[in-house]
Amino acid sequence: MSSIFRPYSDESTDKKEFADLYDSYFRPLFNYTFSKVNDQFVAQEIVQEAFISIWKQRSSQPIQSSRAYLFATAKNLIISHYRKEYTRQYYYTQLETQHEEYSESTDQQLLASDLQEHYEKGLQLLPPKCKEVFLSSRKGHSNREIAQQLAISEKTVEQHISKALRVLKTYLKEYYAYLLLCFLS
Repeated sequence: MSSIFRPYSDESTDKKEFADLYDSYFRPLFNYTFSKVNDQFVAQEIVQEAFISIWKQRSSQPIQSSRAYLFATAKNLIISHYRKEYTRQYYYTQLETQHEEYSESTDQQLLASDLQEHYEKGLQLLPPKCKEVFLSSRKGHSNREIAQQLAISEKTVEQHISKALRVLKTYLKEYYAYLLLCFLS
């Protein structure tokens, strides 16, 4: 079968010629396509599309070699299939990566919020003067500035800061152990 669908033929003749063409080329075209895509469903879809394409072309231009036309069409459809599959896989991977980043970001925000809450609770354990000195030091004030502002010695400022750090370290030690367990599990 080299040429099909003679010009000016009626539709019943076209259907008969198409059925003959389908019977002749379905199996070889399917085998070729399946060898490239390794999926029966996709191979059948591509073969069907190739036959639909040749059916649509029957009245617009004569096809010299139906075999060559079908295999070339199948080849182009296979390439198109892999392009779509690559694009789908690429966007799926991007979406998965963004989801993981969002999840990590959300987890980090929750942990930071939880840490801040524990830090605030730890600060409540400090005596008022010790807390005031410690918070001033965290705001970037030097020991000398804090001592002058509160009318205490620099040595007392250092003692208050040391005490605050000891209390917070002890209080947050249990929380850090909890955080470590969360990260390891």
